[in-house]
Amino acid sequence: MNDLKPLSGVRVLDLTWVYAGPFATMLLRDLGADVVKVEGPPVGDYTRTFPPMRNSWSGYFYMLNRGKKSVALNLKNARGKQVFLEMVKHFDVVAENFVAGTMDRLGLGYDAIKQANPRIIYASISGFGSFGPYSNLPCVDPVAQAMGGLMSMTGYPDMPPLKTGPAIADSLAGLYLAVGILAALRSREQTGEGHKLEVSMMDSVFSVLEESVIRASMTGNALPARGNTDPLGAPWDAFPTKDGKWLMVCVLGSDKFDKIFRHIGRHDIADKYKGDEEEIIEARSRDLLLINQAFAEWTKTQDSRELRNFLLELRIPCGEVKDVVELLDDPHLRARNMVVDIDHPALGRVKTFNLPIRFFTSNVGISPQDKPMDPDIGQHSYEVLHDLLGLEDKDIEVLRSEGAIWA
Repeated sequence: MNDLKPLSGVRVLDLTWVYAGPFATMLLRDLGADVVKVEGPPVGDYTRTFPPMRNSWSGYFYMLNRGKKSVALNLKNARGKQVFLEMVKHFDVVAENFVAGTMDRLGLGYDAIKQANPRIIYASISGFGSFGPYSNLPCVDPVAQAMGGLMSMTGYPDMPPLKTGPAIADSLAGLYLAVGILAALRSREQTGEGHKLEVSMMDSVFSVLEESVIRASMTGNALPARGNTDPLGAPWDAFPTKDGKWLMVCVLGSDKFDKIFRHIGRHDIADKYKGDEEEIIEARSRDLLLINQAFAEWTKTQDSRELRNFLLELRIPCGEVKDVVELLDDPHLRARNMVVDIDHPALGRVKTFNLPIRFFTSNVGISPQDKPMDPDIGQHSYEVLHDLLGLEDKDIEVLRSEGAIWA
């Protein structure tokens, strides 16, 4: 196993905050990049105050900022801007997720940064991007889910629109930004030129609506909210069991449909919906609620293990609905080192998720022996200014007295 991580040597100057941007730079950090957060007054990244809290320290902040460094730099201060542009010369990537146009208004937009470092990769996330009719609108994750189409498809028919539990629009935008940065780094190797790239949260959501986009263009109809069901399969839903659990069951194909309903003694249903003709498939889809109800009456008489074993013998995809407390001790996630135990000086013993990308020839993510900590505000200001920029102690003190370094 090679200890050199894939992004070792890549430096990321990270102005991102809250979730989408820090999630992107967390992925780059886990892949080996050196990530330095630039945090402005008065509190730095707002997630430092987000729950869960222990000993005045945020578990939310730790989750996204493990292994990063922090410089407390005021970008509204003239000297702070000068220091920032000096820092840019030593980095490969500048990442930010402010409202579109914020960096330009600070005088630190792409043109200014490119002048300082022509090879820089400037990557940004915003709700709607830097152009288009919505570009100046404020946005947070649920707004992107709403305007990107996801909320119209989530939930149950005849009920209000529903967003997903976790902030999936933020996560998607972060993933896309990380992919864009990696592509830009590869391009720079080939051309020697830097890049400016951006990701919109609304664009990100719209791009993962599966077949809904092309279907709407072909039929003129939008897919309605359909809960846990899917028109491609039957039975298809989360089904209750005798021992109080729920099992997600996804049955595709008439053969398995027939075996299930004959096994539970519902030959009437097996006979009525037998076959793979188009009209039969449409009938199963149209009557899915009745089919699911009939199957649910039987699953209530089975415990979850019996039901799962029966379905897996037929090679039918199924899985128990688990909550996060259960997942912390899930044997599969544990075997794959996806749940990481951390002894944190403020949070105590906590568990977090690992990078889900596996390299079989290089260590990425958090190894069992790693204990990546999150930085205090400005913890690495001196290190970066002195060791990287070569400033003398007296120069750093002047920057502090002028408010350019604020913590």
